[in-house]
Formats: sequence, structure tokens, C-alpha cells
Amino acid sequence: MAKKVFVFLTFVVIAVLVAMALTKPESWKHQAAVRELTMKVVGQKMADIPLPQEFVSTGTDMAMGAAGAFLQSNMEVGDYFFLSVGFVNYHGQSVPVTVGAFGNVYVLVDEEDVKHMIR
Repeated sequence: MAKKVFVFLTFVVIAVLVAMALTKPESWKHQAAVRELTMKVVGQKMADIPLPQEFVSTGTDMAMGAAGAFLQSNMEVGDYFFLSVGFVNYHGQSVPVTVGAFGNVYVLVDEEDVKHMIR
């Protein structure tokens, strides 16, 4: 009986690992997830500034352009066999910010971390 349970659990583990390997998200999805979070934070920061709407829109566009350029040059995605991990080079350190598995990208940082990095 114990041998059957062991064989079944081994089969389940192998099936899960194969599913992880086949559904690992692309590297651009990591950048998109971080960019979405950054856009949310920048939008909140710009809403706090008492400016006319035209200036807020222009400022948001400029900030998003700068954030996109930063991510393009400072974000790397480590492609491991079963998952992928997104790292941002920040002040000489490689900080993990995303993990991709089962077709999804999970962001490891929150809005406060992004606000701290933007400053």
C-alpha cells in the first residue's frame, strides 16, 4: 500500500513540474506586471499634486516613459526550468520583484516599495 502511495505522489509531483515548465510566463509579462504597479503608484502621486489636468496627464506620461526606460535597462528575468524570476538592479543590488509560474506573474513588491524606489 505504501509503495502505491509513493508511486502516485511521485507521478503527481512530476506532472506538476511538467505543467510548471510548460506554462512559465514570458519575460515581457514580468515587465508588464511591474509597469502596471508603477503606473498605479505614479497616478496616485500625480493626483496628489494640485495641477491642471493637462499638466497631470503630461507629467504622468513623462513619468511612465522614465519608468519604462528604467525597467528596460535595469530589469532582468532569470529563466529557470520550472519558473522565472524578475530582478531589478537598484543601487548596485539585484532585487527580486516578480516570480512567474503556471502562466502568471506574481509581484513581490508592494506600492510602498515602488514609492521608495521612485524617490
